[in-house]
Amino acid sequence: MKTKLALAALLAAGAAALAPVSAQAGAKVGTLVCRSQGTVNQIITSSETVLCRYTPFGRLNATETYVGTLDTYGVDLGITGKTISTWSVLAASFQRGEPMSLAGRYYGASVDAGYAVSVGAKALIGGPDRGFTLQPTSLQIGEGVNATVGVARLTLQEAEPVAVVYKP
Repeated sequence: MKTKLALAALLAAGAAALAPVSAQAGAKVGTLVCRSQGTVNQIITSSETVLCRYTPFGRLNATETYVGTLDTYGVDLGITGKTISTWSVLAASFQRGEPMSLAGRYYGASVDAGYAVSVGAKALIGGPDRGFTLQPTSLQIGEGVNATVGVARLTLQEAEPVAVVYKP
């Protein structure tokens, strides 16, 4: 009996970890799209560099560019190629005119699988004062052979502007 209760509690905790983490989320304030070139997973961990573009709602708001790393801890097997992940950005509280930056660390559940074409999802919460939730708006699309179940950590930093030189 105790074993069944422990198993039920473990399954409930696992389901809660994979459920969207929007308990603190409020308004949808934009969309974050991240791209990576892929990685070789190392059985219990993987780390890949991502280039992300945040598009806030509203025509007057400019897009923001971030660079970062996506680390996964858990069962992580395989090799992935180019990957695109899209998240809805939800703010716990948002007042119009408030400065917003997504720079910071985000944590949550990660599930990915594939052969040739891979799909997956990561529901993350974090950022400044843990004020943002990143919910997958669509499945993560990638290429490679992989299987991952674990905890993900996304670290974002604002990208430095680069001057563009045009030659005649």
